[in-house]
Amino acid sequence: MIRASDVVYLLTRDQVVECAKEMGLPEEVITDDILNKVKKGVEGAWEGWDAVIKAAISYALKD
Repeated sequence: MIRASDVVYLLTRDQVVECAKEMGLPEEVITDDILNKVKKGVEGAWEGWDAVIKAAISYALKD
């Protein structure tokens, strides 16, 4: 079981809906199918993020 304190980033359905609204799209376009496709797209974008995470750690340690 993952504890909330172990989560670094969480993307919720509400956040996806809010982004859709900012794009001028109605909430209804975010169906379960669309949400799953968004999830797959975001998961794919995480490839190579090791460098971003390492840079963030280095930056955080400078303080």
